[in-house]
Amino acid sequence: MGRVALFLVLLLVVLFVWRALRYYAHLLFGPPPGRRPPAGPEEQEMIRDPICGAWIDRRLAVLARRGAEAVAVCSEKCRAQLETQARSG
Repeated sequence: MGRVALFLVLLLVVLFVWRALRYYAHLLFGPPPGRRPPAGPEEQEMIRDPICGAWIDRRLAVLARRGAEAVAVCSEKCRAQLETQARSG
């Protein structure tokens, strides 16, 4: 029983040290290649799709045209529906 407890304690220590090393490496050298840093509050603006009502991140929106106005929608399906509505009425 003592060996199992010792093993678990050592495992926790190793995991703690590993996480600390990753944290400090991230602070010193930045995020690993291929990873985007966390988005700041200004990048997380949510907008509402006028067609289906879904809330989406402005960065992920698909742009559609309603006359001369550019409108952000959530998908290609909503974009096609918006443009069809703009043409018909």
